[in-house]
Amino acid sequence: MGVQGLTSYIGENHTFLKNSQIKGSKLVIDGSNLCYSLYRGQDCDIKHGGDYYAFEIVIKNFFWALKTCNIKPYVILDGGSDHTDKKLETLKQRARDRIKNGRDIALGRKHSGSIKPVLLKSVFKEILTRLKVPFVQCMEEADWETAALANQLNCPVLSDDSDFFVFRLKAGFLPITHFQWQSVSTQKFIPAKKFIISNFCKCFNNMKIELVPLFAALAGNDYIKLERMNVSFKWEQFSSLSGFHARIDGILWWLSDFSGPKKAIKALLDSLQDQKARGTVKEALTACQREYQLSKSNLAEFFLSGLPPSRLPPELGILPAWMRKPLSDGRMSSIVTDALVLQRVRLGPQIENFDLPSSNVISRPIRQVMYGLLLAEQKQRDDRRPTGTQVTPGECYVEEYDREGLSLTSVWVKAACPLSGKNLHLETLNQAPHKTRLQVLRDALGMTKPIPTSIAAKFQLAVCVTCYWLSRADPQPRMEHLWALLLGFVFGELSGRHKGETGIALVWNKLNNLRQSCMVGRSLDLEVAHTYSQWQACLYASYKLNRLLCRALPEPELARLYCGPLVHQAALRLSRGMSPESLLSAGPLPTQLFVDLQNAVLDCLDADVRDRLQKASRPKHSPRHRRTKSVGSVGKLAVQLNHLDVEDENEEEDDGGRGGRSKTDDEDGQLYGAACHIRT
Repeated sequence: MGVQGLTSYIGENHTFLKNSQIKGSKLVIDGSNLCYSLYRGQDCDIKHGGDYYAFEIVIKNFFWALKTCNIKPYVILDGGSDHTDKKLETLKQRARDRIKNGRDIALGRKHSGSIKPVLLKSVFKEILTRLKVPFVQCMEEADWETAALANQLNCPVLSDDSDFFVFRLKAGFLPITHFQWQSVSTQKFIPAKKFIISNFCKCFNNMKIELVPLFAALAGNDYIKLERMNVSFKWEQFSSLSGFHARIDGILWWLSDFSGPKKAIKALLDSLQDQKARGTVKEALTACQREYQLSKSNLAEFFLSGLPPSRLPPELGILPAWMRKPLSDGRMSSIVTDALVLQRVRLGPQIENFDLPSSNVISRPIRQVMYGLLLAEQKQRDDRRPTGTQVTPGECYVEEYDREGLSLTSVWVKAACPLSGKNLHLETLNQAPHKTRLQVLRDALGMTKPIPTSIAAKFQLAVCVTCYWLSRADPQPRMEHLWALLLGFVFGELSGRHKGETGIALVWNKLNNLRQSCMVGRSLDLEVAHTYSQWQACLYASYKLNRLLCRALPEPELARLYCGPLVHQAALRLSRGMSPESLLSAGPLPTQLFVDLQNAVLDCLDADVRDRLQKASRPKHSPRHRRTKSVGSVGKLAVQLNHLDVEDENEEEDDGGRGGRSKTDDEDGQLYGAACHIRT
């Protein structure tokens, strides 16, 4: 992100960053950047689809470190894509890079980048909500709002985005790379390094601060690349350095000779051989500088009163009034604004079998329903018309960017809504009867049978998604894939609660040992990877649709539903003859939960799907294909789990506001113990 090479250039020169002790202050955090930095920095699992269990621990420990040092965080998250499309080409190139990186990771090759697990940002928001950490999701990209809010609050920004080296931040910029939150001192401060733009400019003959945004434009950032305009300069000649950083260094020294941006731009334009390019280059450089000019933030009122931002670009005026609050507080996905405003959605690749169709294909019918709800009363944009397709009045299409093989392609997806939603209107969707909203969700997921009441409410959406996945996945999942997935559900439930109950620790330790053993370098089973990538794609789309439908079904705890290393390793062991019972038998509650979940899924499947599931399974498992009998009162267990959920919510509500200490924290101040201990 930002200016390529600037972060390493500044990081390698010790005069640009000053040691700092962060405590007792406000801190504006680039939430999207922090989310990915924490996950990547702690070496959490990538190739098995993500380890959200480990990620939850990291998030809680990070914000506990801030609380220990009396640092008040304000987390700002990116929203939808910029409506001007000025970064579209940059985003496309990043998507191509992620496809290549994903293939390399899947095949165990060296790779230059990484891929974010598909549910990562949703899990991050879920944990922030649970911790009562103040956060806001912007309507579009968040960099400008983040910098403006920091200046308004007179506090630094925490991020690893090099754009924040360019903004004129009054209280400075703290790169996450140098923010040592795991090394809180006995004096209760976090050691860090701070960047102050005025100090930086002094290193270049007291260069004017106003020239720094022009530097970003000349060096190339997300908004402008002069090379794409066939304009190039040999900036290295102005630097005493050699190697990769000579170009950045040369631009800075060249700019230091000018008293302001206008004179620097004039000198640059005068040197252009192509006179026709002058106007285009001048316009691009001037526009890029405006991106870094700060004024009053649009977000301060949200943190004070909870009201959504009042100032929106005219293009976002299409958003119904009722949607703005859930969008701002992160209860609704930014995919909504992309589909509604841009009629375009970008889908990321997962770690999967890249010889097969994208794992996102399976969930396209679910997204079609979401598009149908959003665009039912909209017209196709004139600049967003499918090529070769006649769009009739009343029809709308969304362009989905996804991979085809190893290439980035786009597919036009027709917005469609089931008959159950034909009378719904986006403007009043939040007022529609619950029964109607639930039926739309059921129809989208192909649920023809009642959702079993034998399972806790928080598992109902996951069960519906699992049935959809088993009905549509290609290759066809086998029984051990279902069992392994359900063992992941059980692991998440045990990790979250039930400390001290009979046999719980034994079962949890068995499952956690499976999780940890998968992290030892073993090549990836591409069939299993693709199977679970499809399940996550289904859950992701269903979760977003459910939120658009104002939670027609209770929400699952995403952080405790899927644990990639555990599920992959369990699938391997089960395929070799291990039984689920051998992992669960030490505790009646884990066994009961597994049995109830399995029966709920099998009961909701059509007979032909159950037949396919059995035929796809390996012969050694045939005795266990029959429906397992409950070992106790299923109703009692569902009530017990629901009751525990209510207790958890009440504890959080009594906590005194976001970011406060939970009643379940350990008395010695350790928010979370090692991963081998059961969390409460």
